[in-house]
Amino acid sequence: MSEKAEVRQINSLTEGYEEQKPTFMQAIQEEISLPFPIDKFRFLINELSVQQKRAIAHFLNFPIVFSKYKKFPDALFQKLLFQLQKHYLTSDRERLCWVIIFTVFDLLKNESHSSLETFLATKEDNILKFGRWHVYWALRFHPDRSIDRTSWEEAIREFEEGLKEKAPEAKSPQDDRSNDEKHTVIEQKLKNELALRQTKEKEAQQLRKELGAQTKKLEQFEREKQQLAVELRILKEEALKQKMEAEAYRNQLEARLHRLNQEKNDLQDLVKEAELKVEEMKANAVKAEHELEQWKQRHERKGQGSTQELIALLLHSLLPESDKLYYELRQANPENASVLRAQIRKIFDLIDLLEQFRQETGQAQSQDHVQISDPSFESVPSVPEASRQSCVGTFYRRDHGGYVVMEDGKSFNITESMIHQHGLEHEAEVQCSPGKQHNGMILYEIELLLQGDDTYAPIRQFDGYVELGNYFTWYCVDINNAQNRYPLHRRDIEIQQPNDGDPCLFNVADEGRFARLSRLYRKTKQTAAEQEFKAYKPSLLKRQAEKTKPDPFLDNCKIVIVGGLRKWFEGVVAETGAILIHDSGDAPERIHADLSKADALFFLLTATSHRATWSCVEIAKQRQIPHFIIQGSKSNLRMLLWENRELIRRKQKI
Repeated sequence: MSEKAEVRQINSLTEGYEEQKPTFMQAIQEEISLPFPIDKFRFLINELSVQQKRAIAHFLNFPIVFSKYKKFPDALFQKLLFQLQKHYLTSDRERLCWVIIFTVFDLLKNESHSSLETFLATKEDNILKFGRWHVYWALRFHPDRSIDRTSWEEAIREFEEGLKEKAPEAKSPQDDRSNDEKHTVIEQKLKNELALRQTKEKEAQQLRKELGAQTKKLEQFEREKQQLAVELRILKEEALKQKMEAEAYRNQLEARLHRLNQEKNDLQDLVKEAELKVEEMKANAVKAEHELEQWKQRHERKGQGSTQELIALLLHSLLPESDKLYYELRQANPENASVLRAQIRKIFDLIDLLEQFRQETGQAQSQDHVQISDPSFESVPSVPEASRQSCVGTFYRRDHGGYVVMEDGKSFNITESMIHQHGLEHEAEVQCSPGKQHNGMILYEIELLLQGDDTYAPIRQFDGYVELGNYFTWYCVDINNAQNRYPLHRRDIEIQQPNDGDPCLFNVADEGRFARLSRLYRKTKQTAAEQEFKAYKPSLLKRQAEKTKPDPFLDNCKIVIVGGLRKWFEGVVAETGAILIHDSGDAPERIHADLSKADALFFLLTATSHRATWSCVEIAKQRQIPHFIIQGSKSNLRMLLWENRELIRRKQKI
């Protein structure tokens, strides 16, 4: 019978036990209530074939891996069986009894139509055919156990006494076989050692011959070495004389070079001072023009500025009052909470009314200004009417500078200096306001809306210094690891004109070969440069391993974000495997139904109205949904999702 057939036979016995109930179920129930004979069960296991053991292991779902090249793991099999009988569950002990019935089923399958005397009469033949312990367990589960109880108990007692007398005799053949196997193994080891010793002696004799030949060669080499030593001593004396002459000539050249370098440094200092003065004068001129433009704009808005300034002051005075009431609400008793919430609502309603009045007043005044203005006397504008329409764009980093892609598909480049001026990072969301210059060129004014994260930028950034190598090749070297040494790009050499040893901040594109200067700190501005160099963020090389996105850790969770634009957060939430529900804050009632079933709530307060904030907070408190505030960057949202993942998943676990 195959192994699969035996497994099916066990399943048929256990699944169809209702048909076998008059035969086996009463015996199984009695065995479950009695102490289990472990030693007698172990002897039965020793009489099983490997095929039967595998069938039992498959039926009981034991974690055993079988291989045709390895011996069956009897020790592990017995250990798992004994652990099963130690369990207090009745179902486990019942399954163990069905396994025993399966092993002796060939002795019991015809016993339902015969008596106990017939079984005892064929006992010796069955012992020779199946084994002593097979017959014992077949007798133990015999159908006449409940019919003729006295005869069955007497037969069991006689059988057990016979087993005790013959148990020592069964051990001697196994001991003899084990001793013979040990002697065979020892004799084989001696033969192997003798053959190995003969081989080693032959190898030693061959090595002695080779040692003699090598000794003769060594003596010949020693004689040649002595001759070469004499020639080397003569050459060293000549080389020493030439070295002294070369050092004297080099000292003369170094003194001359030192004088030339000193003169060069003096000239460079003068040039740098002149450049600094020119830059300072240009900056003062630009600043003066900017201040003049501001004074002009203030003079034009003088008539309408008083009302707008009063509204702004009133708004600034109401916000601290609301913060104070909110702090008292968190510390107050539940009885006073409703009163404090009503006061907070009144303050925010007043703020909304003031903002609405300010917008209506500004629109009315702008319309009056348009009607009164005379188009024949209109001056040439620096920014045309169409260019005042701003739009939102996404910033992308390059190894030097970057570019912004706007919603309409247009793009424009950003210099490295503008990146540092606005503090932009990769995938930051910016407000782009186009303006047309007198020469027809369109320039964009940038305002940061949502900060990105340079960790996911296609560059690596290092703190380091500029080094002049061989053959006038310039390098940028990482200050933390000198092995990170990259050739400096030709354009940076021509434009920046660095000096050897200048500290710098440089970028290297992923899989790039050249370094691009992000910032260069001149030695003439040593104090300011060192402070800025130390205050800047550390090298991104250590964070290179973080670019690999983590596995989703918020599967099937619903995240609600109020404020900003949906595209700002889609990528960050998609990394976690969660479902994003977003609203800009203009109509928060649209997401109230989804919010009541969400797992977490996030606010971007810089782009959210007070009405949307408090209406969503009330629902989150009623449903016990955790809510958080985004501090204006995508990296902050990533950190909040990761650090509060257990709190967000808590609702699903419940």
